Amino acid sequence: MNNDKIAPTTSQNQAGCASGCGSGCCSTSGIGKKRKIIICLAVAFAAAIVLAYGIMQKAEAQSDLGQNALETANESNQMDSSTWGKPIESLASLSQEASQKDIVFLYLPIKGQGPDENIMREIQSATGKAQSRGTMAAFFALDEGSEDYAQLTNQVPAPFVLVIVKGSYPSAVPVNISQEGGMGVVSGDISEENLLYAMVAASRPSASCCPAPSAKSPSTKCC
Repeated sequence: MNNDKIAPTTSQNQAGCASGCGSGCCSTSGIGKKRKIIICLAVAFAAAIVLAYGIMQKAEAQSDLGQNALETANESNQMDSSTWGKPIESLASLSQEASQKDIVFLYLPIKGQGPDENIMREIQSATGKAQSRGTMAAFFALDEGSEDYAQLTNQVPAPFVLVIVKGSYPSAVPVNISQEGGMGVVSGDISEENLLYAMVAASRPSASCCPAPSAKSPSTKCC
């Protein structure tokens, strides 16, 4: 008897599903799967966008960092000519221009060719190193058209650097700058190392023992 009661109900459900009008009788698993697939795809797409954006941001940050590092390196390698100011007219003017300095690097470039940036960079570097050690230092260029320039380059061919200690600033061009106390000459290999060596040598009383520069030994490095 129980089977007779169940059979009509089952037949009615099947008929309702077949006609598409039964309420709650048909399976909705197909629609649920599609919805889940759509949601999953949307989430995956959004995640891909976020990941791509993060990668782009990281790449841009690294690019900016590299660019900044390159610009910093370029700036450090560039010589700042604005710090030199106007060339001085004579050695006597050092008494005023560098009265508060312990040491002066006076650059005499080749006449008509202008200052050499590599030499200027080495002078600036030596000045900075001297200052880092507690020495008040300054650098200047001597006017190519001045009388002192002509007299000095008659003694030592340009380019060269006069390294002069405070208290030894001459009022006129010495007869022999290579033998003058409190003064050193660096020519030929004008480097930070040689400039600092000349500074130390010029600061010693024995600095006058240095011989005049020659073609074989153009850079003063003695005593």
